[in-house]
Amino acid sequence: MSKQLITQSIGSYLNLISYLVPNYTARKTLDIFAKVRKGKLQSNVKIELLERGKSEQISCAGHQIQTYHWPGKGKKILLLHGWESNTNRWRNLIPKLELEQYDIYAIDAPAHGYSSGTHHYLTNYAEATATMIRKHQIETVIGHSMGGMAMLYALSHYQLENLSHLISLGAPTDFSLIVAGYQKTLGFNTHVLGLLDQLIQKEIGTGIEDFSTAKFSYPPLGKFLIMHDRFDGTIPATQAQKLHKHIASELYITEGFGHSMHQKEVCEKIIQFLKQ
Repeated sequence: MSKQLITQSIGSYLNLISYLVPNYTARKTLDIFAKVRKGKLQSNVKIELLERGKSEQISCAGHQIQTYHWPGKGKKILLLHGWESNTNRWRNLIPKLELEQYDIYAIDAPAHGYSSGTHHYLTNYAEATATMIRKHQIETVIGHSMGGMAMLYALSHYQLENLSHLISLGAPTDFSLIVAGYQKTLGFNTHVLGLLDQLIQKEIGTGIEDFSTAKFSYPPLGKFLIMHDRFDGTIPATQAQKLHKHIASELYITEGFGHSMHQKEVCEKIIQFLKQ
């Protein structure tokens, strides 16, 4: 109850000041939205899988991005985790990829894991993704949730080549869906929403409604697998279906796996797809 009252009071505050200081309101609304509240890892936290794969930190998009590498003789794969998570979310998949001798890379998104920062913007994540693809000549990208969206943003905004396989797991398609959830949580009005839309349009050249992976233009893509659970309580499966209609892909709908998509059956489907 106290958490709900706090969030509602923030929304009321934004509504109140939106007519007095509109530019400040827009920036404040975006800053609250982009604030990462979990998913960071402290330097004294030791996770065996991550320690074994920990590699260099690269400077990108104003951040120090923690990278990982589990060497193998096979295709080069890049793993992208979702919002308020980190590379450890791949703990079930990485050992299976290692058994197949894939050459595995991953990054902690800005403000996540061991990467620097406190705020996360998908455009920065996409820039880090593009940097890794070019630097290591990545052939396959697997993105979960916001990582899947960052993957597609990178593909549509950077000239990236040699990608043979793409996999999106439980990813949103429409940024407007995420913003709508944010607006509902805080309870800010349409005037604040309009100010936020103007700021995003100014900074990245795309408004909230047009910020959709189903509206982006793409170069020729490799084989593309979209996986989503029918009962995903975070991102509805209709988002996957919408993207599937826009991009030539294989759509694989699961049941009972929720949003996490880290179950044994999911890992097996990924391995099967990569062998095609």
